[in-house]
Amino acid sequence: MVNIQVETYKQWRTQARELLYRQIPPEDVHWQVDQQSNLLFSEDDTNFLELPIKQKTISIPKAFLELAKPVCHHRDNSRWGLLYSIAWRLVFEDKHLLNFDIDPQIAKAMSMRKSIGRDIHKMEAFVRFRKTPCTSSPEKDYFIAWFEPEHYIVPLVVSFFTRRFSNMHWSILTPDRCLHWDTKQAWQTEGVTRPEGLHDELEELWKAYYKNIFNPARLKLKAMQSEMPKKYWVNLPEAPLIGELTRQSMFRTEKMMTNTSSEINNRKLKLK
Repeated sequence: MVNIQVETYKQWRTQARELLYRQIPPEDVHWQVDQQSNLLFSEDDTNFLELPIKQKTISIPKAFLELAKPVCHHRDNSRWGLLYSIAWRLVFEDKHLLNFDIDPQIAKAMSMRKSIGRDIHKMEAFVRFRKTPCTSSPEKDYFIAWFEPEHYIVPLVVSFFTRRFSNMHWSILTPDRCLHWDTKQAWQTEGVTRPEGLHDELEELWKAYYKNIFNPARLKLKAMQSEMPKKYWVNLPEAPLIGELTRQSMFRTEKMMTNTSSEINNRKLKLK
């Protein structure tokens, strides 16, 4: 049994190529997901790099690599083994395997990629920055946001946030990785627990604005929850208002309709 630990797509790709060169089948490879996995193996486990190379050339379709890049950010611990199994089959069984959407492994990988895409969309849509005092430079405004992604997607959203908020000093904190930007460069640090007291004066202004623009006639609760599941509401300043505004929506809609009907009747009377 070959025991391998990887954390990134680049690491996985390097190790997978070496395994394929030596024709080591997927069932003989254990992909570690944390340090605890080491307890399952002894120090005499096979160093597969010492094994002879049997396959001198390997052809991996570009489409598979484009599939593997996002999948390696999925939270499912089986992702590394799944990707290597598909790579093995592409090299030694069927180079057209990706064309078979109904193949269980291909279907699973594509589903994982779609899940990553949805998670990226949610993070880009629902991250809310709050201004916070900057102890090192009191004259500068610093902004902090908290978000809990479903998957390990922080590296995939760097370009979006640095481009969108390029003139701000900010940090996006998550349980897995934290992303920071100083208007010139971005860097990542280890994840943290949710900080307490993320609040600023702009939040009250935003809530007042949201309350005034809320249109009960356009409320579609199921569609809203589909696009913005409740688990993301904790990150939104306007979230506490949604329940109250929803409860009032029927009354406000009826009032709008009554006012509109009265206005129409008044106009008819004036025309007479």
